[in-house]
Amino acid sequence: MRKVFVAAVILFVLAVMIVSRKSEEGFRITVHNQLDQEIIQLTLVYPNGSQTFEMKAHSDQKLHVYPQNFGEGSITLQYEDKLTKQEITIFGYIENNYRGKADVTIDSIADNGELQATVETEDHLY
Repeated sequence: MRKVFVAAVILFVLAVMIVSRKSEEGFRITVHNQLDQEIIQLTLVYPNGSQTFEMKAHSDQKLHVYPQNFGEGSITLQYEDKLTKQEITIFGYIENNYRGKADVTIDSIADNGELQATVETEDHLY
């Protein structure tokens, strides 16, 4: 009976390690809209894919990106409206097996229509 308990504990610990490792893969990006207005037409662009989304005023959007089999690339946030077309670099250079997290905070809109944003990143090589 004791051997079964020890085996169950070991399997549980291994399962937790595998699940926690999987959650660390890729890039976790959180976009914070601090504006008093909705933002439409935001597109997160990454190697071999993209995600388009909208944000309500004073809201957060969590995105998880798993770029695979691409060699080199970058991750950017694109914004487009009637007045402007803009690209905000989140990760300027990534390769396979890189991972990281980023917080993009949209603080204001300039007179020319561009979003004023700050980007904080933490990336890990392999």
